Amino acid sequence: MINSILYNMIFHLLFILYLPFFIHKLFKRGIQGGDYGERFGIFSKNKIKALAEKSSPVWIHAVSVGEVIAALSFISLWKEKDPEIEIILSTTTTTGQAIALKKVPEDVIVIFSPLDFLWVVKRFLKLIKPKLLIIFEVEIWPNLIRQSSLKGIRLALVNCRMSDSSSRGYSRHRWFFKTLFNSFDLICTQSEDDTMRVRNITGETGTLIKTCNTMKFDQVPNLNAEDKSEIIKSLFDKNALILVAASTHPGEEAMILNVYTQIKKKHNKIGLILVPRHCERTPQIENIIKDANLSYLKYEGDSLNRKTDVLLINTTGELINFFAISDIVYVGKSMAGNKGGHNIIEPALFSKTIIHGPEMQNFRLVVDIFQKNEASIEVKDERELTKKIDSLIQKPSLRKKYALNAGKVVKQNKGAINKTLQLLFNN
Repeated sequence: MINSILYNMIFHLLFILYLPFFIHKLFKRGIQGGDYGERFGIFSKNKIKALAEKSSPVWIHAVSVGEVIAALSFISLWKEKDPEIEIILSTTTTTGQAIALKKVPEDVIVIFSPLDFLWVVKRFLKLIKPKLLIIFEVEIWPNLIRQSSLKGIRLALVNCRMSDSSSRGYSRHRWFFKTLFNSFDLICTQSEDDTMRVRNITGETGTLIKTCNTMKFDQVPNLNAEDKSEIIKSLFDKNALILVAASTHPGEEAMILNVYTQIKKKHNKIGLILVPRHCERTPQIENIIKDANLSYLKYEGDSLNRKTDVLLINTTGELINFFAISDIVYVGKSMAGNKGGHNIIEPALFSKTIIHGPEMQNFRLVVDIFQKNEASIEVKDERELTKKIDSLIQKPSLRKKYALNAGKVVKQNKGAINKTLQLLFNN
């Protein structure tokens, strides 16, 4: 009780301090779908009516793009097994919301997640009345977890991964987090290391903790997929090799453009598709391309019909469609001062040659699997990236080897969703 009062006092204070940044970030990125007022428990009449029509649904919460994509595959497979299951999907970020609205099955309601104010959480639970709350990865919101547990709602934490720093933080404040983690009926982790980290917090309790691997290997690649091959034919030379720079962050665009300029001196038939992680950075990236003296076209879902050096993608949720027509993929947030990395499984779904930098902390388990199977290439800096791409162009057999290995790794590691569903059905 004391912990709950203390948490709510601190949460209100921190939210007030964070509010200017919160508003700035919201306006900067824009609301790309849904009604953001839902985060404060404000729902439209139509949404209230739709929620009321659901009878004891399953509420699935996924934070942002990566979690949403995994959740969509999870929902798709679940509905194959049980077409009558009623599901509500919530997201935290506006980009995650936009992708969910585009790709979710028609009978699934998409909402924004509640801010963890006690009164907001209570309103959500009153409206939704879920029989089960499933949280993807590690989103620990004390009021949401406590109130759900008090109402007898089953709780599951799935596809759970826990970084070293997060583990240290939770363990340091075990007096607070132990009860929250033990509120879950089921915790499905991505690796044995994640299981060990969770057990270090929960201790020996009644919570069922199982290692199920990562659901990202089970991603359904053709959700709303569109063939982009015709676009490519009109933009780049015939038989051009396509390099996709995926989910890039500040510093990586300039690096990739430098690499591309050097490569193009030796290999004229190469096209670059640049897909920044956040579309609001597009004007800044346009200036970087101009400074590199390269021609470019901006893709916003429309037809393009003239030759160019660079295709700059200014849409959300279409990256996977460009993976399908790529030859080599550089996965961003892994170099040029960025850390954490992005999901290398997505291009592997299409058996593509994958390159990434050394800073892949958020996907260490996945990277280890790919590296052991020669299914991805890690480079340490811009110079090594240039040399490696040059080598892959000159040696098609090497490129093919990495691509085939990437596809094999995906096939060999599928099954996390089935394992998780089996545990949910039996628990």
